[in-house]
Amino acid sequence: MNRRTTRGLAVASALVVSTTLLAGCADELPQPQAGEAFSGPVLTEEQDTQVFTAVADTVAKADKALKSDALKPRVNGPAYEVRKSQLAVAKKRDNAEFVTDIPSESQQMIIPTTEGWPRTSFSITSSTEDLETPRLVAFEQASARSDYKMWAWVQLIPGQSMPYFADSAVGSDAVAGDDDSLAASPVDALAQYADIVTLGAKKSSFAKGFELPDGDLVSAVAADAAAWKEVEGFEESGTKYTQKYKARKDEVRAVRTADGGALVMGVLDGRTTVEAEEDAKVPALSETQKALLGDAEQTNVLNTRYTDMVALYVPAKGSDEKIRPLGYSHVATAASN
Repeated sequence: MNRRTTRGLAVASALVVSTTLLAGCADELPQPQAGEAFSGPVLTEEQDTQVFTAVADTVAKADKALKSDALKPRVNGPAYEVRKSQLAVAKKRDNAEFVTDIPSESQQMIIPTTEGWPRTSFSITSSTEDLETPRLVAFEQASARSDYKMWAWVQLIPGQSMPYFADSAVGSDAVAGDDDSLAASPVDALAQYADIVTLGAKKSSFAKGFELPDGDLVSAVAADAAAWKEVEGFEESGTKYTQKYKARKDEVRAVRTADGGALVMGVLDGRTTVEAEEDAKVPALSETQKALLGDAEQTNVLNTRYTDMVALYVPAKGSDEKIRPLGYSHVATAASN
């Protein structure tokens, strides 16, 4: 879920469905007059276009220079954390193939009606040039005078349909992390998904509340574990492989869907450990792990940390539907031995 360099986030002139993704100059945002209740979308198409272009330019310059500090004016949160690691790996390998491609065209915008801050907007991009599925991107404005920044992204799971949202002229309400109108609060839904990612669908007690599609993060993590167990001599040597994924409670963003449910985005911190007998050597298995380890000597232990951005659809309480993963980004951001 992390291929090729970003081809801009340059704004597309023809957008399908809603508006253009983010807000423009913060000081031009529509504000209620004194004594007047404000209701409706807080961003205009023109403002979205300005922000989209600004983020695009910043990311493109950082990618070209392979300098993560150049991202800071327009990228923050888990998006910055992951992008910083990807650029470091690209610089180490002299190859940017593992830097996520985020398409430059958007096919749908989800505009907030949030009166206060922070404010989060979402965009569904077009497919990539090599026909990978679209990305869902979240942008956030921390305060009235600050710029919108890219906060997170995921690659949508093939075959999964997105929920419907209110028209951009109406806007969509933000949903609190502890909202109790849903089948599970956004915070709880992410924690439950982390448990399934860790234990697998057959062992996690939360799996019954989820509709897990082929190709989601659960499948990706299971494939990682299977790859290690297929390494020659793994089982014979008594090597152990363990994994643990945990949701960040304070890194949750959610927006109301048209049916009363919610689109939820958040972050899972993952850690895998491969431990062999004392005199053995555990090599890095992926090119990213090799780059993250650098010149460190091999030992009998290899720890890998992941910063995984995920998106879920959580139905309204009482709905017959189950929680459904919509997309994810599975990226190793640190390794040690």
